[in-house]
Amino acid sequence: MQKKSHYVNIHHNQDKVLKESFSLFKGSSLEFLDEDLSGEVTEVLGTEITETTTKKAYADNALKLSTNSGVHTEYEVDVSEDDMKRFASYHIDLSRMHGIPFTTVIITVKEPGVTSYTSPSMAFTPKIINLKERDADKVLSDIEKKIKAGEYRSINALEIIYLPLYGSKSEKSTAELLDTAIKLAPRVAKEDKHRQQKLQDLLILLTGSFVSLDELIKVLEANMNILEDSPTVKVLKDMGRREGRNEGRNEGRNEGRLQEKIEIAENMLQDGDNYAKISRITGLDVDKIIQLEKEMQAQQ
Repeated sequence: MQKKSHYVNIHHNQDKVLKESFSLFKGSSLEFLDEDLSGEVTEVLGTEITETTTKKAYADNALKLSTNSGVHTEYEVDVSEDDMKRFASYHIDLSRMHGIPFTTVIITVKEPGVTSYTSPSMAFTPKIINLKERDADKVLSDIEKKIKAGEYRSINALEIIYLPLYGSKSEKSTAELLDTAIKLAPRVAKEDKHRQQKLQDLLILLTGSFVSLDELIKVLEANMNILEDSPTVKVLKDMGRREGRNEGRNEGRNEGRLQEKIEIAENMLQDGDNYAKISRITGLDVDKIIQLEKEMQAQQ
């Protein structure tokens, strides 16, 4: 039986990390988004939207503020025109569903080719945050100062989770920043083992798709003394990623990768993602994705 690759599935987990991290650390959300919004996050709202085709769609994340307004966030590496239309649709549907006005924030790691959507009857211009424009070195310096001063509560946990995706004036690589962030977690969450593990797991899940498998395993091995209780690392160990990875690595790799892409596509179909997005993330042809959907429906 083909083992599932936790590493490759990380590509699909980016949206899930966004939702879980903002849910766990909702008190830090507005500061992280650097939004000119008043009030505090009071509730994480439902994001399941039933479209006119009766197919369900899911916005990434929605937060209700004490000012009776909302913030809708989306994570997208490459923002396309199709994505912008979809986000505009989510923006309207969430406002209608929850009865409050929303601000949409798109989080990305590239300069987007599309920044708005305009039609004869509407204009949609979301706030776009390019994480690469943030300075990881400055953020690390600020966190170190707060740790030395014992100001743990003022450290924004979301900054640690997304730190490896920031830009670095000292040209630290994503893998180097991941290593630094993993080491920061136990120092920031000294009295809370659960919070520490959550920070580290979300870090690994998010950053794993931006580094090679070799780089990821190298970072994990270097930090096994603080990651030994991590559920995510245990999955990697159970799969045998760490032991014997230099023997027979290429054997069956192509077949395994195809199966992993299929598993990702099936998960995304269940979550209501469209064919174009699934094809872009997995590299599978749209015809193959449609065939998979038909096979899934036949098994139900």
